[in-house]
Amino acid sequence: MKFFFIFIPIFFISQSYRVIYDYSYVTDTIAKNKFSTRYYLDIYPQKVKFYNENFYISDSIQKQTKENSSMTMSGSLVCTRVNGSDENTVYKFIDSDYYKIKSSDKQRWKIESEGKKVNEYNLQLAITEFGGRIWKAWFCKEINLTEGPYKFRGLPGLIFEIEDEKRYFKFKLAEIKKLKQEHDTKNFLESNFGKKALPVTLDVFNKLLLDAYNNPFSEIRTKMMMGEDYTLAIYGRQVKTVKDLDDIKRLRQEEIRKNYNPIELSTKVYYK
Repeated sequence: MKFFFIFIPIFFISQSYRVIYDYSYVTDTIAKNKFSTRYYLDIYPQKVKFYNENFYISDSIQKQTKENSSMTMSGSLVCTRVNGSDENTVYKFIDSDYYKIKSSDKQRWKIESEGKKVNEYNLQLAITEFGGRIWKAWFCKEINLTEGPYKFRGLPGLIFEIEDEKRYFKFKLAEIKKLKQEHDTKNFLESNFGKKALPVTLDVFNKLLLDAYNNPFSEIRTKMMMGEDYTLAIYGRQVKTVKDLDDIKRLRQEEIRKNYNPIELSTKVYYK
């Protein structure tokens, strides 16, 4: 494993850093095909932000071109918190709608004696149960940042790697940068490219998930029933009528069930 540091690695809590993680994950637990992306963990003296690199790239392009567009990413892991706190604000999508949910996520870590050396860094093993899964983390006491990817934090050092016991999800440190100032994320984190994040409880959000599952394509259906003409292709089929939508409803539900492997099992919904 190779890390890239663009400054002398002496870390001060009063400074700001961007920790970049490579993230691999499995959505279909039968096929077990792995996907990968990158996430940014921005650590400021007063706050912490965690978001997908693709949002950052899209925002940067829009600022350069002055063109507005939207971007949704189902299953993305986006959250913010006060530095040193276990209270998170999590941002989630349902189709193109954007929501924010408060959560309390304190982890109880068991620090093991096992260690390993990666490049010049000494890492130590820690284990926790969180979100209905067992997680193994490797952290570095030499870097006095008590943070980690997503909601994981609270160890006496920065988390370099963390993976669940079934190896469905893994974060691995790729790079650390020092930040001169706080990066403006209001266009893609606190809101999603013009769409404000609506505050809801977890129970309400899960109900909305079930509604989207039981009634897929509801917006298109409503417009069709009001007499609007629609012709579009979904799953390679021509869709022109409400009956056409009914015919592909089962396909959409099968796709949702097949690719539903939430990182937190304890808050999952149960699709029938």
